[in-house]
Amino acid sequence: MINAPGLVNVRDYAFSWSTPANTEYFILQESANGAGWVTLLADGRTSAAVGRDNGSYAYRVQACNFVGCGPWSGIATVNVVLPPPATSFYIATWLTTRRPPYQVQCEAGWREVPGATEYQLESGGGGERLYTGPYGYVSARGGAYCAHSYRVRACNAGGCSAWTADYPVTTGVLSDE
Repeated sequence: MINAPGLVNVRDYAFSWSTPANTEYFILQESANGAGWVTLLADGRTSAAVGRDNGSYAYRVQACNFVGCGPWSGIATVNVVLPPPATSFYIATWLTTRRPPYQVQCEAGWREVPGATEYQLESGGGGERLYTGPYGYVSARGGAYCAHSYRVRACNAGGCSAWTADYPVTTGVLSDE
């Protein structure tokens, strides 16, 4: 039986397996993302450490001695989901009408990054969560999404990137029309 983590958010991980009586060595095999089985080791070790990129990795082990090898163990699967890389802003504006009744419109846009399924937008310094969702741009009239500066990070099932540095908004004039 293989003891392996089901989900990891780092490249390097380890796993181990039990030792039946009279075992002299083991054969450990891996199947990466549904491909064929590849032998990783054939010796007396009862654990292994590997480094892998995003993907799904299946493992099986066989116990052997001078008589031969037993059946393959059950399959243990490790899913590697690395956090996405950091993103960066390309726009942040706060527009206001020139005369009453004053209206505002705020927008923020950041670069979408590979592997991200969600973005978290906050006011600068983490004062208030303004948006959580899959898109790399928000805009609205009436004060929604408004802040004097922003920070954002990209996330997925493996975790989140670092926050960006606080990004100041550019102020401007909103058409009265």
